This record gives sequence, C-alpha cells and structure tokens, in this order.
Amino acid sequence: MGTFIGSTLFTFRAAAKSDLPALRFVDPLLRADPDRADIVDAAVEAGGCWIARDGDEVVGYLLNGDLLGHRFINLLVVAVGSRRQGVGQALLDEACRKCDRPKLFVSCNRSNVAAQGLFEKCGFERSGQIYNLDQGDPELVYYKEVAVQSAPRFENFKP
Repeated sequence: MGTFIGSTLFTFRAAAKSDLPALRFVDPLLRADPDRADIVDAAVEAGGCWIARDGDEVVGYLLNGDLLGHRFINLLVVAVGSRRQGVGQALLDEACRKCDRPKLFVSCNRSNVAAQGLFEKCGFERSGQIYNLDQGDPELVYYKEVAVQSAPRFENFKP
C-alpha cells in the first residue's frame, strides 16, 4: 500500500537493519553525530522507524514514539534531493492513518520554517513550545487529532 502525491507513489514500511546505510545517505547527520545515530539505530531495532520509498530508493524516514500517552514523531527527515516533492507530507499522512491513539504530536525548531509550513499544510495545529532544548531556538510543538482506525497499522508501532 502506498500514497500518491501528484504522480509519485510513495510506499512505507518499518525500517530494517539492512536499511541503515540508506538512512545514513538520507540523513547526513547520522554520520556526523554518534548520539543521533544511536537513537536511530535503537528505533530501527525496536520497530519504531518507518521509511518512505520512491520505487527502490529510500527518500525519507520518521521515528515514532510516545509523549505522555500520545503518539509523537520524534524525528522526520527527507533526503535533500527529495525535499518539496511530497515525501514529508506522505510520511505525515501515513503516520496519521496508522496512528493508534487519538492525538499525534510532532515538533520542530522555531528556525525551521519549512517544517512549520509542512505541519500546517498537513492539518497540524500549534500546541505550544519548549525552551532550552536548543539554545535560543525553541521547539514548536504541533498536534493533530486523528481518527483511530481498526485498519492494519505499521508492524511494531512502538516507541
């Protein structure tokens, strides 16, 4: 199953260890930041990392988790060459469809205007902000009420 954005069909699945090299290509910070790499590795191991593919190519991923009993997207990354082509929207749409709780949260830095626009385009509303995670650049929190479906969800949807 996939999602069409324009004429492109994006498909989704839980990431496997064999996808880690592709994730490191999509997200160069994984090569530069060992802590970020450890977080992504642990999410893949736990089944909490989903990838978006355009054909055979991994073009983005997200880490899903938990925030005070609600689902929270801890990280959303789209490959530089695939930005502004619907990958982020497709990942968020799929996360909303597969969410097993009535609210889904996501966040970004105040400086990340592109992510703010994406979240708002996908129907997320500003919910608050968190100071002191990144000095001088507060984290803006967004949420969306989603219909909890009895449809199949991503295997191992867990933090």
